Amino acid sequence: MQNTSTLYQSIFASNYWCEVKVDIAGTEYGMDTLTKLRTARAPFGTGTPALGKAVAGELELSVYASSAAIPRMAVIRPYIRIRDLSRVSEWLPKGVYYIDTRETDDNGLLTIRAYDAMLKAERSQPWSELSWPATDIDAVSEIATILGVALDSRTAALMTAGFQIPMPAQYTMRETLAQIAALYGGSFVMTDEGKLRLVCLWDTHGTADSTVGGGMWKLSLAPAFPAVTGITFLTDSETEVSAGTGSGYVFEIPCPWATQAAADWLLQQMQGFCYLPFTAQGAVLDPAVEPGDTLSLRESLRTTWSEELDFGALYTADIEAPADEELDHEYPYESTQERNYVRRMKNMESQLTLQAQAISAKVSRVGGSASSFGWYLDADRFSLMSNNLEVMRVDSAGLTVQGTVNATAGEIGGCQIVNGVLTVSNANIDNINASKITAGTLNVGRIASKSLTGAKIADETLASGKLADGAAVNRVISNSAVSYAKTSFQGTLDQVGTNKANIDTIFGYFTGSANFSSLSAANFWLNGYRLNAGTSTPYGNLVTWSNS
Repeated sequence: MQNTSTLYQSIFASNYWCEVKVDIAGTEYGMDTLTKLRTARAPFGTGTPALGKAVAGELELSVYASSAAIPRMAVIRPYIRIRDLSRVSEWLPKGVYYIDTRETDDNGLLTIRAYDAMLKAERSQPWSELSWPATDIDAVSEIATILGVALDSRTAALMTAGFQIPMPAQYTMRETLAQIAALYGGSFVMTDEGKLRLVCLWDTHGTADSTVGGGMWKLSLAPAFPAVTGITFLTDSETEVSAGTGSGYVFEIPCPWATQAAADWLLQQMQGFCYLPFTAQGAVLDPAVEPGDTLSLRESLRTTWSEELDFGALYTADIEAPADEELDHEYPYESTQERNYVRRMKNMESQLTLQAQAISAKVSRVGGSASSFGWYLDADRFSLMSNNLEVMRVDSAGLTVQGTVNATAGEIGGCQIVNGVLTVSNANIDNINASKITAGTLNVGRIASKSLTGAKIADETLASGKLADGAAVNRVISNSAVSYAKTSFQGTLDQVGTNKANIDTIFGYFTGSANFSSLSAANFWLNGYRLNAGTSTPYGNLVTWSNS
């Protein structure tokens, strides 16, 4: 039941009547404009209870209002409160609905049919931030977030088994909710407050002895079902998992995610449970009652699982725990739910091999071939295979490729591929053979000052053909750096230098047109001898040598 105030409970215990209003897209319509307002919910269907459902609530409304003033898919929120001669209670919400169809008659009466947010779950899940398989409560909470609704606190209190749910890629969100509900022997519904709630057939609670205190038009109490002694999950069209015995009532529940542990757990909850069918028409019902509440009906306690509410001054309801009128079907029969389930499972049959922890597939040419291609996926890796070899692998270490990678565009680690050419903007190459540099010019600016020594030149020889005309040569020549049998020199000797500190030893002799005229005899030394002043000749100063 909904939580109500002390004032509400006091008014309900007296002579009261109901007031109703409807909020449609922010505009309120009261009882002066409303001619009809009915809602209906049946969590387990309208026949023998079928476990594992996600049921949308339905609203039918007739109101004198302009259809043009109401936007498409507008939100409808009905409310009810009770009052007596002097007091009035708080408004109680009675659902959140979305317009599906509308029609206006000749008198301007607008009739609307709407459904609650469960209908929005009839599509594939658009996104997920969970790591699959995920726990059941996490999967349900994420769907609630996608639908834009809150999760009713009673749902988490029931979902304590912690079943692992695989990624529901082939199911709608509504089907996912239904299959999770099947594991718990329940059904998902939207509450009067518009929250997502799991109700379980075996979870009896909230006994209200005076709930139906104003009488009813008709009451039918059917015999109780036999006590539950077994649970059978239909995991596909051919296999099942069971717990318990068939000596009493056995619930058969379609659910592809069921395991033996799930069957054992549910049997613990339902062992000995007896379903009590009834039908009460025109019952004067407490507006705070919700599906799953246990009511006192003429001294018989019954749980209501289906309700059709007629909003008016008396607020009457048709409530029931439905059941087939004839339970012993002698002719082979499959319910609509069973037919839909079998059809869906058969459509899923393919060459995929589904395993507990992995999915794999193989695609071969007709007749088979060594060039067959396959893929493998589990919680730790994704692989592509060809010719029975793993050619690509993605795991926690990254991407590994065996073979050739061909690319005409893209980016790899900061390097760009443009028209099949790899462009490297910044490289750090530890070791490269000089033979790999076969074209182009090495910019002299890339050679550090004084970094090219004799030892860095092969055989300590630099051929003259490698020096450009007019190239500048450092005048400082280190010890034994020049050792030639003959030196051909053209130009003035002071281009080499006249200081003994600069010229340590020169072996051989000079040829050509050397000009000694500018030499200072006291400053030029050769092989330990100093040049002495001499007589001037056409070829320069005639000199003699001394060792002092």
